[in-house]
Amino acid sequence: MELAELLENARSATPERRIESRDKIAAYGPLAIEGVKPWLVDETLAAFAVRVIEQVGTHGEPELATKVLRAARPKVPAGVTDDVVWSLQRIKVAAHPAVPATVAAEPVTVRREPARSTTATRRRTR
Repeated sequence: MELAELLENARSATPERRIESRDKIAAYGPLAIEGVKPWLVDETLAAFAVRVIEQVGTHGEPELATKVLRAARPKVPAGVTDDVVWSLQRIKVAAHPAVPATVAAEPVTVRREPARSTTATRRRTR
């Protein structure tokens, strides 16, 4: 199926069915972002567009997805603003995964000198 056909199917689908098209559309990468970018101002399609862009951003195009979502944030319908913020965070996390904990090193035996005994007495301070 071509991207144009996938976009048209998603546009005409019910919201419950539309999400099923997200991954197929997102597989087109930057072309998918360009395809759904006009939807970011549409009351019905904006949330779906954000999810497609997020999917592209978390799977290979974080800079482009971040740029598009940041530019769209002031323009998206009010109910979608939080989705944009959430998606930007998810893209950031995917682009900069947590550094794994370091693997424990092999134990090292450290030789220490035995403590020296002293014959000096301690003075009491008053």
